Amino acid sequence: MQRRAAAAYFVLFMVISAGAYAYIGMAEQPQVDVPGETYTEGGNVTVADRTYTVATVGGGSAELTRTKTGVQLNETLAHNSTVSWQAISWTGQQVDSRSIANGSTVQYDGSAHQLLVNTSADPPQIRLEQESNRSVFETVERGETVTVTVDSQPIPDATVTDVTEAGATLSWGNDYLLDIPNETSPSSAELIAQQNITRLLVLDTDVENSLGTNPDGSEFVQYTNGTTVPVSEYVPDPEIETIEVGNTLQYEGNETTVENITRDEVLLIRMGSRTETTGFSEGAVTEINGESYFAHFPDDSTLELVENTTENYEDYQTQQNSISKYNERKAGLWGVVILSTLAGIILITTAYLPVKD
Repeated sequence: MQRRAAAAYFVLFMVISAGAYAYIGMAEQPQVDVPGETYTEGGNVTVADRTYTVATVGGGSAELTRTKTGVQLNETLAHNSTVSWQAISWTGQQVDSRSIANGSTVQYDGSAHQLLVNTSADPPQIRLEQESNRSVFETVERGETVTVTVDSQPIPDATVTDVTEAGATLSWGNDYLLDIPNETSPSSAELIAQQNITRLLVLDTDVENSLGTNPDGSEFVQYTNGTTVPVSEYVPDPEIETIEVGNTLQYEGNETTVENITRDEVLLIRMGSRTETTGFSEGAVTEINGESYFAHFPDDSTLELVENTTENYEDYQTQQNSISKYNERKAGLWGVVILSTLAGIILITTAYLPVKD
C-alpha cells in the first residue's frame, strides 16, 4: 500500500516537473525593439556635420572615435627634466651617425653578422644574420636600439634612424637637461647635453672602456698606451642650446613653437590632430556632437544607437523590465523542475528501502 502511494506521488511530481519544463520550452523571451540605426565594428556614424568610426564593439560596450585636425596641442617641459635627443632637435644639433651598407658584415653579440635591410616591413627594419649559421638572426625596427661593431669601431646603444634599400643609418646622441634661470619672468632656458661617459669611452678605441679610480676617490681615463688624464680633462664641453619664446624646433617629429617660459616649465605648442573617443554601454545615455543617444546591443557585435527621447527611453525601459520578469519566472520554473524531480526520486527511493522485521 505504501509503495503504491509513493509511486502515485512520484508520477505526480514527474508530471509537475514535465509541465514546468515544457512551459520553459514554449515560452518566448521578449526582445528589445527600439527605433535606432545599427552599426558594426569599422562602420561610420554620422551625426550632423561630424563622422565617427565604430572602433570597437563587444561585451556590452562600444567606442566611437573621431580624428580632429587643426587643433593646438600643448606640451610642457619641467625645469630640471631630461629630454631625449630623439624627442627634441634643432638645426645644428650635435648628433652622431654611421651609415652601414646593405649586406655589410658587422660584429653583433660576439660574432660576425650580415646586415640586411627590409624596407617593405612596417616600420622598416634591419636583419642581422649570423654568418656561420643563417638560422640565427635578430631583427631591429627603425626607432629601436642596437649595439654593433663596424670596421673595429664599436657603436653602443645606437638608434636605427633610417632604413633604405642602400642600407641603414645608426644614430646616437645625448639626453638634455632643461635648465630655467631662477628669475621671476625668465625669457630663455637652456638645454644642456648630459655627457654619456661610458659611450665616449667605448667609442674611443685609444682608451680603456672603464674609468680608473685614484686612492682619493677621483676618477681618471686611461689610454691604451698607459697614460692617464682626469675625467674633467677628457670629457668635452657639453652642447648647450638656448631657447627663447618664439623659437621653433622639432619635438617628437613635429615643428613646435616655444610659447611661454616660466620659472617652473617651458610651454611648447604645435598644430596637429587629436583623436576623440566616445564610449557606450547598454542603456547608458551619451551625447554625440550635441545630440543625445542611448545604446542597445542586439548581439555581441552590433551597436544600435537610439535617439534619446522620452518615448523611446520609456519604451526601452518597459521592454527591459519585461525581460527581467521573464528571466525571474524562468528561473522559478527551473526551480520547480529541479525540486519536483528531486522530491520524486527521494520519495520513490525511500519507499522501496528494505523493511526490517
